[in-house]
Amino acid sequence: MDQNKIGEFIAQCRKEHNMTQMQFAEKLGVTNKAVSKWETGKCLPDAALFDDICMLLNITLNELFAGERIAPENIEKKSEENLIGIATELQKKDHKIVLLKYFTAIIALVASATSISVGGISFEGTPVFSNLLLTILVICTWGALMYFTQKDRCTQRVALIINMVLGGVSLIAFVLSFWDVNSQVVLWIGFPCEILFYGFKLFWDWICIYFVVTVLAIVGIEYSKRNLSEQSTK
Repeated sequence: MDQNKIGEFIAQCRKEHNMTQMQFAEKLGVTNKAVSKWETGKCLPDAALFDDICMLLNITLNELFAGERIAPENIEKKSEENLIGIATELQKKDHKIVLLKYFTAIIALVASATSISVGGISFEGTPVFSNLLLTILVICTWGALMYFTQKDRCTQRVALIINMVLGGVSLIAFVLSFWDVNSQVVLWIGFPCEILFYGFKLFWDWICIYFVVTVLAIVGIEYSKRNLSEQSTK
């Protein structure tokens, strides 16, 4: 499917019905910014809105996907083309998500191995710049994975569990750090967040790192819960 072509077609049909972006958006229950993104080809409408868009613009689903009016004699041909286009897009999306999952896992393993080799098992060494870069990369890839899989219930559930575990151990380690910041018990409890976020030790001590990881985990938990809630209401 050609997003730009579909967007231009939506804009053309909307204007033919003498509707502004605001009016069109209100009828669909979305923002005019969302309509603007569709019409400029930045993204496609949510699948749940396809029927409503077609009804408002007096077009068929085939015509929406094709991004043009379809003559009766070409309906069957265009239907096949649209199905092939949709299948191709889904395949590309699946490949990207799979690659992103593998990349995230590899980065996490590399960051963990690097942290252990540089800081030692008790993390008494001094982190280097590469540790910081890997820590930032772990956060970025994990955030990207959560964003691009926000409609995937299975991945969001896994992400929720991982964030809850990471947030839980970080919170416990943060609380215990007030009694003894250098305690080996605290370090072992907070081990999951320490091996992933060891690069932050360039600037902060462990108690600050536990707090930052706890906050990041809470944000991730709320994001996954919101996505799962939206999917359950559809």
